[in-house]
Amino acid sequence: MPKPIQRYERELIEVGYGVDEKQFEALVIWNQRNQNRFFDVEHLRLRCKQYVGVIQVGDLVIELLPKADREAAETDKGRWHNALLTMLQMVHGLRLYSTEEADLSLRRTNIMDLFLDQYVKEVRALVHAGLIKQYHTERSNQTALKGRLDFPTHIRLNLVHRERFAVIHQTYDTDHLLHSILAKALDIVERTCSNAAIVGRAQDVNWAFEAVKDRAISSSTFDRLRLTRKSGPYNAALQLAKLIILNYNPDLHAGRVPVLSILFNMERMWEKFMFQLLEHRCYLGWSVSSQVGSSFWKGRPIKPDMLFSGPNGKVIIDTKWKCPEDDEPSMDDLQQMFTYNLLFSSARSILLYPGNAPTVGDNYSKGWFAEDHGCEVLFVNPFDQEGGINETAVKELLDSIMQGAVPASA
Repeated sequence: MPKPIQRYERELIEVGYGVDEKQFEALVIWNQRNQNRFFDVEHLRLRCKQYVGVIQVGDLVIELLPKADREAAETDKGRWHNALLTMLQMVHGLRLYSTEEADLSLRRTNIMDLFLDQYVKEVRALVHAGLIKQYHTERSNQTALKGRLDFPTHIRLNLVHRERFAVIHQTYDTDHLLHSILAKALDIVERTCSNAAIVGRAQDVNWAFEAVKDRAISSSTFDRLRLTRKSGPYNAALQLAKLIILNYNPDLHAGRVPVLSILFNMERMWEKFMFQLLEHRCYLGWSVSSQVGSSFWKGRPIKPDMLFSGPNGKVIIDTKWKCPEDDEPSMDDLQQMFTYNLLFSSARSILLYPGNAPTVGDNYSKGWFAEDHGCEVLFVNPFDQEGGINETAVKELLDSIMQGAVPASA
């Protein structure tokens, strides 16, 4: 199995550096089908955008890693590989690795195998627990009248077969939509995964879906899904199946390689990750809300990423993944924070970036319409050297946000 290549976001993927022309062509076509969201196409090379995750092109796996450090070294890629897994686990609830000793090596393998292996494990657990049955409508040609007669079909099929009945009836079995989704994702795993052990585990559970029909699955299929208490245990497997099915692009023409991608917008993930990180560690007397809206103009809302409320007043935070030039915020960002302060009656707002630069802050020039209020620029590196959570850095950030507050553990 070829070794995966790793690139930081906004770096180059070039032909001749781990990628051949056939794989490059497949990536270009796939990117065009997705409105050029993921790459800027240049001559024999692709420039990555702000998306992170993993892409599999045939047998080649490309990991796109986040990079908070401006000068992140080649040797830091293991750390950012693990940091990405940490964020995915917190933000999307994806259990992409186990604490079992036998699975610790998986944390150091490519991210695509982690996704596919975890999916197979989720399905295997469901099979071992027993697949649920559901009622569904079925049309069939029976030798006995069962349900109600499908008269047009009966006339068409059984004019000379008076011993048969074309009927519409209710059936209670495992052949329903949930299992069609799981079976389709299992089939993609078997056809695309380069890890023989994972393919073998997928084949070991495929027998449970032999009687399940092949149904058309699209994004609207997942939008319509409503899990009940009985089907609740399927949630994790369905979440992974959705990522696999909706991001699989089979080879539609002879000679082209299939593309399977699982990518996330890093700016959105950073916002959600920081909110969950701080919400779970908020100090006594303080609360934090996400995307609280206030009417701005003609009913259009304006929403800061986070709003802290506590004894010291309100603090507004807007997260930014891309660090500013010379560690100075743009005028657009400063004007946005000024507006937040006015609309939410806050004396403090914070632009939060990844990194280790010193804090910068000042008050806005006072006008006749406002009390003193200001904006600060804070930097935080919430990951330790192994890619886990740096609790010391997170506590220092909370101390800066909630000045003088008492930690919940005090």
